[in-house]
This record gives sequence, C-alpha cells and structure tokens, in this order.
Amino acid sequence: MTQNEKDRKIVNQALVVCKIAKANGVKDDNTIALVIELANRLLTERENAQIVYYDTDPELPANIEFWSEGRMQGYGINPTSDFKKGVWIPDVKEAQEAYE
Repeated sequence: MTQNEKDRKIVNQALVVCKIAKANGVKDDNTIALVIELANRLLTERENAQIVYYDTDPELPANIEFWSEGRMQGYGINPTSDFKKGVWIPDVKEAQEAYE
C-alpha cells in the first residue's frame, strides 16, 4: 500500500467522522472539521501531482521547459543528464471547469 493510499484511508475515515458530527449539530466552521477538509484538499493535490523534469538555460533563466518521464523516453533523453527533478501539481479545479 502506497503512502497516498494509507493517507487517503485515514482522511476518508476522518471525513466520515466529520459528517456524523455535523449531522449531530457540530457547526460547519469547527476548527477540526476545517483542518480535515484542508487535509483532504492537500491530499487530493498530492494524488494528482506528476513527476516532471526541467532544464534551465543559464543564459535564459525564464526559458524553462518541463518534461514528463514518458515524453523524455519518447525522445530518447536520459532524465538524469542535466535535468532537475520536480513535482507538477495541476490545478484540478481549473481543469474541471474547463471541461464543463
């Protein structure tokens, strides 16, 4: 089981507890409930994150190009040579709105 799967199980259980608490009269602005909802949003972002590699030209620092592992393999580029590893977190909400 991956760390994301373990964390999702915990967050889902906490969300169920929050739902039950709210049904029993706990206010929506309860600090613990807000923290659990925040944890859910952050975990969702982490689940949607993608590993990318980027190459920066020292002479043109504004010229950054991001490459996925699949794209690099398609071009026969070794990701360990002159590339830095990073994480891309797409804006899921914005992407969903674009399809609606």
